[in-house]
Amino acid sequence: MTDLQGWPGALSQLSEAELGGFVATMVGLGSRAESLAAVATTEAVTRGVVASSTATDAGGWVGACVAESEGAAEPAVARRIGVVATGCADPRNRVVADALAAGVVTVHCARVALREVPKVLPVMPGADREEVLCWYLALSHTGTRTLRDLSARIIGRFAPEVLVAQEEHQQACESLTWADLPNGLTRPTADLSTGHAAVIKHAIQALAAPAPCATESDSPVAERDACTPGKRRADALMELADTAARLLDGDRSHHSGTVGGSAKIVITLDHQTLIDQLHAAGKLESGSGDDPPRHLPGIGRSINGDLLDAGTLRRLACDADLIPAVLGTESEPLDVGRTKRLFTGGLRTAIIHRDRGCTFPGCDRPPDWCDAHHITPWWAGGETTLTNAALLCSRHHTIVHRDLLTATVTTTGVTWDPTPGLMPQRPGTGHAA
Repeated sequence: MTDLQGWPGALSQLSEAELGGFVATMVGLGSRAESLAAVATTEAVTRGVVASSTATDAGGWVGACVAESEGAAEPAVARRIGVVATGCADPRNRVVADALAAGVVTVHCARVALREVPKVLPVMPGADREEVLCWYLALSHTGTRTLRDLSARIIGRFAPEVLVAQEEHQQACESLTWADLPNGLTRPTADLSTGHAAVIKHAIQALAAPAPCATESDSPVAERDACTPGKRRADALMELADTAARLLDGDRSHHSGTVGGSAKIVITLDHQTLIDQLHAAGKLESGSGDDPPRHLPGIGRSINGDLLDAGTLRRLACDADLIPAVLGTESEPLDVGRTKRLFTGGLRTAIIHRDRGCTFPGCDRPPDWCDAHHITPWWAGGETTLTNAALLCSRHHTIVHRDLLTATVTTTGVTWDPTPGLMPQRPGTGHAA
């Protein structure tokens, strides 16, 4: 280490080729040093040094050793060395320990090999453990991803049903959450199965390629795309969502049966805010000679409760994929977008704005999970109008028809009557349509 201390001051004397060679040497030294640290830790585990120490495991022992020498080790590095050392202390994995000592495998690859081989051995009865370990070690120069892929190939060859079961199990454990960050951004977090993640990654990557901009000069060379890869992926995700919303809003055959008119974002704003925005935009004559404000007054709300400033709302209202709903003094819809289908488009937009979810008492299901229910059945002369509609989730929709419940609808909400049997019944059938 003492010999390395003087190198930073001498780097200016190296040529470009020598700089590259120096970097390669240092990276190789780091990898080799980690391998030797794993070999030494294996020796400590074998001798019982780790067991007799106060450390909880081999990784903790490595971290303590570094701290005693007034150094610092990343916890992930210490854990990795400890895991590999513990695995190499097992006589069955002696071939991995020998590869580390010889410098032909990195700690990263050794860890993957030690983790993956126990997964594939059960699907290959009679296979020799050392031989299988050698398969992985022989491919270690290609990187850890290749080693993981090798496991999938082996299992797919000898026990494809295991891969199917793994995918089904992963899908059952999937989740998607989002959190509001202190800076105002929102962070989605998704845990997806291998198959579903592949679909998402492929779709986003296909749309996230850099898009060089044409220059105003006569030069045929376009300017490079200044967006970061992360920004391009975020834009690609939004494009996928917008495209899906357009398709789903025009297709009620979707498996949920409730998508039409609700997959697009719905923005609500009061009538005065709209008038103020139109004045500010120069679309209406103003009685004052003052210049339009740079920041428009008022605020709006998405159907999911997100508050948006009025300037953003005015820009969004110009987008054909967004439905602006203008409200009067009682918050009743004055005007909404229009489409062709029953209880979709503009009409469903108005229902969603008013009800904001399932209207059955005590239910909090969101609007995208709900059907639009005819309070007075269609067969009994009930019209497909805002005042004859109520959002109900599938569970409460079933209960309403089972118990023949009815409700009172106003411009601001729905009130259900719990008395059974008040809904009209189709003559001779015993239940409502």
